[in-house]
Amino acid sequence: MGSRGLGQLAYDKGMRILTASQADDVALESDLLRQGLLTYALVHDGLEARQADFNPQDRRITLAEWLGYGVERVPTLDAEVKRGAVQSFGRGQKSRGVVVLYSQQENAPRKTGVQQPALFDFARQHREIVLVREK
Repeated sequence: MGSRGLGQLAYDKGMRILTASQADDVALESDLLRQGLLTYALVHDGLEARQADFNPQDRRITLAEWLGYGVERVPTLDAEVKRGAVQSFGRGQKSRGVVVLYSQQENAPRKTGVQQPALFDFARQHREIVLVREK
């Protein structure tokens, strides 16, 4: 989002942009999960386990709720992976480690110690987009 062109485009088009980490941080991948923490949080925890149905809990998952869930879940998932116990789908799993996926600056130190996604929401009209609806 540091790019002036991208920021202006997002504003003009009313886009939502979800980043896996802050600009001065890194995105992580677990050896056990074999994917990034944000992807795991969104797909496995959010959609498959229906944990993104949280605000409000109404047996459906909207786009805004799903993206917000990813922002909320990743720091907790990051801490669980580092402790060696990933809690998902109501059962514990052991992680074998964490791999840095991406950093804008090579060898950039992590300031927070926890991966924190960010959601930039420039949507002018928050039309409700339902991703999952349980009957």
